Amino acid sequence: MRFRSLPLFWQTLILQLGGLAMALLVSVLLIIYLPAPRPDFYTMTEIAERLAMEPGSDGKLIVHRADAPPLAEDGMISDPRITQRLANQIQRPTDDVRLYFQADQSEVFPFTRQPGSGAVPIRHGQPYFFNTVVAAERDPAGGWRVLRTPPPSHISVWQQRTAIWFGLSALFMVPFAWVFARRLTRPIRRFAEAVERLDHDRDAPPVAVEGPRELEVAAQALNAMHGRLRVNLRERAAMIGAIAHDLRTPLARIAFRIEAAPEKIRGPVQADIEQMREMVAATIGFLRGDAGTGERQPVDLAALGRRLAGQASDTGSPVSVMEIERAVVNGDRSALERLIQNLIDNAVKYAGAAELSIRHDIDRARLIVADRGPGIPDNELDRMFEPFERHEPSRSRSTGGLGLGLAIARSIAQAHGGSIRAENRAGGGLAVTVDLPAAA
Repeated sequence: MRFRSLPLFWQTLILQLGGLAMALLVSVLLIIYLPAPRPDFYTMTEIAERLAMEPGSDGKLIVHRADAPPLAEDGMISDPRITQRLANQIQRPTDDVRLYFQADQSEVFPFTRQPGSGAVPIRHGQPYFFNTVVAAERDPAGGWRVLRTPPPSHISVWQQRTAIWFGLSALFMVPFAWVFARRLTRPIRRFAEAVERLDHDRDAPPVAVEGPRELEVAAQALNAMHGRLRVNLRERAAMIGAIAHDLRTPLARIAFRIEAAPEKIRGPVQADIEQMREMVAATIGFLRGDAGTGERQPVDLAALGRRLAGQASDTGSPVSVMEIERAVVNGDRSALERLIQNLIDNAVKYAGAAELSIRHDIDRARLIVADRGPGIPDNELDRMFEPFERHEPSRSRSTGGLGLGLAIARSIAQAHGGSIRAENRAGGGLAVTVDLPAAA
């Protein structure tokens, strides 16, 4: 079984074990190739020899003159036996010698301490100092000659090398971690994109069955559900077509029989019949859900908007073009024309006039149809895109239609991978904004 087809549990476990193995490998290489840490230390002989020299520094130990003997600093101790060793080594009386030091830790150096050593490792009679030491001897000429070891570094050379080694190892692992993360998340991202396409386009290709086992199962279930939905939609369309066919026949008979009726009766009934035909046609067109399923081609929204605005103005509908930028989208030309026309008709019906704007924003084309009407309460804005929803509750043809215009517009926008929203304008009126993906 391929790695990418394994369940997410096993992929994650393998990645974690791989990272742990790499960390252990780095630790082993660190132990093998880096030299063992050698702590800085000073022997009694080095201190005695440097104390006998003239004041100054030899790069490690510093000697200076002082009028009074030094005192023990915080954390320092003094051992008479160790001080006696220093006095014997520099051949001076014990009263003329001072020695203070910080106690050493037993694990620092593998020397066995001798009894009475004063927390300083001693080997072959030679004390070893690993921390700060202050030594002094009385100068026959007056004053004191004081030696002080430099304070230990907060980060030793070996620690610096270790940090660099781990840093380079982590840097070396970054490309592998990036590749593994990409391999793990790419199928999830593709799955999400495919689901998004199915949400906007019912005729989108099935979701690819790939990636971890969990995604394969989810993709198979989603494809099966999508297939069942398409079958249901086809059955619904067939049923609605049959209903439409059956309705046309009695409507035609009523229209034929009403011809012999008096004009006072015939006129209103024929108007009702025509209204019923329009309502049936509009309802069937919406329920079939065929908006935006035509051939996709580059469509210039600016040219389409100017043409529709001009046609509306020629028929007496006040439609003004506020701002037009060239914006090309890939889509069904007739469906996009219907979308713009529905928004213009909706603004003209309910507000008396429409204002059209088209803008191009990076990778999006934005269409705005606004009006200066009374607007809609904010809590009802989203409901206006639902089928058969109207802010004006009647279904009178004189005050509007069935409430399908905005619902069809939303269906077309979603079929093209876009979105639609409505908001009240600050100065009064309503603005409907459609965002569509712009063509490359």
